[in-house]
Amino acid sequence: MAEDAPKPQTQPPVGPSDELLALRSREGDRAAFEILARRYQDRLYTYAVRMIGDTHEAADLTQETLVRAFRSLGNFDPQQRFGGWLFGIAAHVCKDWLRGRTRRPEHASEAVADAEAPRAESDDPELAEQRERVREAVRRLPLKYREVTVLHYLAEMGYDDVARSLGITAAAARRRALRAREMLRRSLGERP
Repeated sequence: MAEDAPKPQTQPPVGPSDELLALRSREGDRAAFEILARRYQDRLYTYAVRMIGDTHEAADLTQETLVRAFRSLGNFDPQQRFGGWLFGIAAHVCKDWLRGRTRRPEHASEAVADAEAPRAESDDPELAEQRERVREAVRRLPLKYREVTVLHYLAEMGYDDVARSLGITAAAARRRALRAREMLRRSLGERP
């Protein structure tokens, strides 16, 4: 190969937007929905684990979310962000599961830590312990504060998307996030 030959592009081409794929899915394009499912599956799973604390159930709830989303595509508003709409469904799926649950899994803390902890944490026990303390503090938050915390801080959604996902106002999402942050500081023994 000649040394002056052009090098291949290293950045993959940008694909269709989530909203366009959702519209195609609504029109019957199953391949478009499969792309969406692949894009969101890991984030939905992490969200479910953080909301319910059970890795096995979180996998099922992730699939349930995707099934409900596929069935509800007719209700999707393309003016809305698809991710916000999808996480709104995930929030309802997790709430339904939590309401129907009679007892918490005995080893939920260990399961969540195993599911979420990067393997490099094992090299730094202090960091691993700190992360587990934060995870446990988030799990102890009341549901309305936990879901805002997970969506805004961990799923990195803006307040408008959090609000749409949960069916509340953006101002309520901000207030809940601030209150959750105060509760977490107190729980972790930090000063404001």
